[in-house]
Amino acid sequence: MKRRPNLALLGPRLAALKAEWSGQRLDSDPLLFPHRYGSPEDREVVALLASALAFGRVASIKTSLERVVAALGPSPARFLEAWDGTPLPLLEGFVHRWVRQPDLEAVLSAIARVRRAHGSLREAFAKGDPGGDDFVLALDSFHALLRAEIAEPHSHGVRFLLPSPSAGTACKRAHLFLRWMVRSEDVDLGLFTGGLFTPARLLLPLDTHVHRIATYLGLTLRPTADLTASREATAWLKLISPEDPVGYDWALSRLGILALCLRGDGRRDCERCAVRTVCREAA
Repeated sequence: MKRRPNLALLGPRLAALKAEWSGQRLDSDPLLFPHRYGSPEDREVVALLASALAFGRVASIKTSLERVVAALGPSPARFLEAWDGTPLPLLEGFVHRWVRQPDLEAVLSAIARVRRAHGSLREAFAKGDPGGDDFVLALDSFHALLRAEIAEPHSHGVRFLLPSPSAGTACKRAHLFLRWMVRSEDVDLGLFTGGLFTPARLLLPLDTHVHRIATYLGLTLRPTADLTASREATAWLKLISPEDPVGYDWALSRLGILALCLRGDGRRDCERCAVRTVCREAA
C-alpha cells in the first residue's frame, strides 16, 4: 500500500502553488469566455457552453468557442430569449471533435427553454438540487432537465455535452462549470450563491492531467480519472481546506494545461515547482 499524503507538508506547498497562480494566465482557459461579459445572465450561459466544450486541444477549444459566441452576438442570454431555433448561419458546418452543429443547436435550444421556464440557470439548478455532500445528484438533475428539452434519441454529441455524473465517470467539464459558478474567489465567477450552494460541496474536476498530478501528490490511488478518484482527492483536500477544497484546482490545472508538469523524462520544470518537495515523481 502506498503511503498517504502528509497533510502537514502538503498544505503549505499547495497554498504556495495557489498563491503563485492566483489570477494568472486566464488566457489559457475556457473561463476566459464568460469573463468577456458583464451581466450574470450572459456569463452563466457562456460558462455552461464553454465548460461543455472544454475538451481537446486548447487552441481547438478557443476556436470553437469563438464561433459560438460570435453566433450568439453581444448578449447570448438575450439572443436565446428571442431565438426561434432556426439554424444559425455562423455555426454552419460546426464540428468540435464529435460535437456537430445539430448537437450544439439542440443544447442551445434546451438552454433557452430552461431559462424561459425558470428565469435563470441558477434557479433551474437549485430547484433540482437534493442536497448532500457534493453536487453529483444535482448535476444529474440539471443535465436531465436540459436533455428533456431535446427530442430523443439523443445523439452522442448531446449526451457528451450533457452527461450523467452519477454514472461513475469523472465528468470533469460538469464539475468545472460548477467550480466557476459556485466559487467567487480569484478567477471564478461566483454566480450560484445562497441556498445549498457552497464551495464545500464541490468536487475536484479531474482530467488526465489533474488526475496524474493528484497521484503524484498522493491525493488518490485510483488508476483512472473517475468519480471515485475525484471524491478521494477532494476528501484529502477538504482536510486541508474544509470550506474550499477545490480552491487549488486553478493552480493544479495550470501545471497540466501549460505543460509545466510532464510525465517521465519530459519533466523540465520540477526544480521551480512549488509542490516539488511533496511530489512523489520529483523525489
